[in-house]
Amino acid sequence: MKNPPQGEAVRERMQQLRCEIDEDVNDVSAGACAMLDWKRFVKTHPWMCLGAAVALGFLIVPRRSRATCPISTPLAEPTPPVPPVFKPAPSSATEELIGTLLTTVAAIAVRKATDYLSEGADKLLGTIGRREAKRP
Repeated sequence: MKNPPQGEAVRERMQQLRCEIDEDVNDVSAGACAMLDWKRFVKTHPWMCLGAAVALGFLIVPRRSRATCPISTPLAEPTPPVPPVFKPAPSSATEELIGTLLTTVAAIAVRKATDYLSEGADKLLGTIGRREAKRP
């Protein structure tokens, strides 16, 4: 009633699948490590990294504030000195244009980085899917 050759074939196939799963996990791990290597990313995409660094620096650094002193008129009685009032510098059209430009560049940089990472994931997952399709 029992077919030992068929049982042995199933055991061999299970052992092959375990080996292939180990290889696939190693490939995924190596691919993830390669995607997280920032030095490699800077070498392959230096301009995108420079743009991201500039945008991040622009967002981190606070604006300058200017001290303004109110104009005082001479009074009969001396009054205590008024401390200077700090107000943010009025924004001009040029500053608004630069802000808009940098926001646009940052958005483009984020979109390109997302596209790059998704392509890497698609390639990585595509190779795994093709291996599974080749399996009998």
